[in-house]
Amino acid sequence: MLSTTFGYHASEDRVWLACPAWPQRLWLTRRIVRQILGEVVRQIEAGPAADGDAAPLPAAEHEASLNQRQPGEPARALQTGREAVDARALADAVLCTRFALLRGASHIDLVFVTTAGERRLHLSRIGLHRWVHGLHMVLSHAQWQDWAPSPDWLTRSYLPPALQRLLQGHAPQAGPGADNPRAPQRGPDA
Repeated sequence: MLSTTFGYHASEDRVWLACPAWPQRLWLTRRIVRQILGEVVRQIEAGPAADGDAAPLPAAEHEASLNQRQPGEPARALQTGREAVDARALADAVLCTRFALLRGASHIDLVFVTTAGERRLHLSRIGLHRWVHGLHMVLSHAQWQDWAPSPDWLTRSYLPPALQRLLQGHAPQAGPGADNPRAPQRGPDA
């Protein structure tokens, strides 16, 4: 199973991308990230490559890709972390100058062209959903918002309501309907 790691470097104002199979990390500029995001979103919204298959709504497919483990896959969630600004691995990072998305019968290749050669990610549709979700998490941290908003299926939280409230700093509710956002809410004087 292929894994990638993203990060944002504030002083460079760039996103970096690492893959254990690559000799160096890649720098991704805003221009390249905008292109990547646009092409990946179009690919996902176009549906699967197989003829005769009805494409599920991108939102349902995205949610399933994030929440359903694949056969043989370890139980690892998308993770966030921090890295020192002067990280050695970034000293040798190469700039991605072009990007291409190639669609195969059962996979998608993301091709990153650099001065040091081509780097590829070979992903399934589920992998593509997870990959773009990770990229979007980094973009939210970087606060790059100088292009059209991402689709709702990419920006919404897929966490259960109770976890969403915890992350937003709200105390958990107890009792019937606690995890039902449509349940009547008691006012402060009730």
